[in-house]
Amino acid sequence: MSRLLRWYGASPLHLLTLLACFGLAGYAASQLLSSHPVAVAVWFLGAVIGHDLVLMPLYSVADRSVLEVVRHREPELAPGPWINYLRVPAALSGLLLLVWFPLILRLPSPYHASTALSADPYVWHWLAVTGALFLLSAVAFAVRLRREARRAARAAAAERAAAAARAAAERAAARAAAARAAAAERAVAQDEGEPEKEGG
Repeated sequence: MSRLLRWYGASPLHLLTLLACFGLAGYAASQLLSSHPVAVAVWFLGAVIGHDLVLMPLYSVADRSVLEVVRHREPELAPGPWINYLRVPAALSGLLLLVWFPLILRLPSPYHASTALSADPYVWHWLAVTGALFLLSAVAFAVRLRREARRAARAAAAERAAAAARAAAERAAARAAAARAAAAERAVAQDEGEPEKEGG
């Protein structure tokens, strides 16, 4: 069992969760394919073409553009985890826009006829959710920066304490060496004084 887990590279809970997700996706696919096979095939092909040929180049260019703007303004700032705090809320906001764009953009749809509700609040709801996502991401980034600053301060304090301990040890060793040298000199002086007394 341990060999299998080492080969898999994650915990058993991760594997069970992944298998459950595959089972749920398979069940949903079987239900959809049995009732609307043509619509599912059209949606799947549209999603593949729309994502791989349209959306992926667009958000890749947007991501590179943000990185280049930040590099141009802050050349010392290396690309790191901070960019993910922009990518995640932007991706979630874009996903919501992709799913609900007929209502957000107030395009003609059967929504009003089916529900007798107006689609006007959707754009404001989407903007509010987008703002909340970026706000939560900014708070999470601030918390991470604070933790890293505390960790760096603790590491610096530990390094200073270790340096002080090394300096104290070196001073103690130097004092001990000086004491040994002084004792050796006294012993040599005493040894040299004894023959003079015997000769006198």
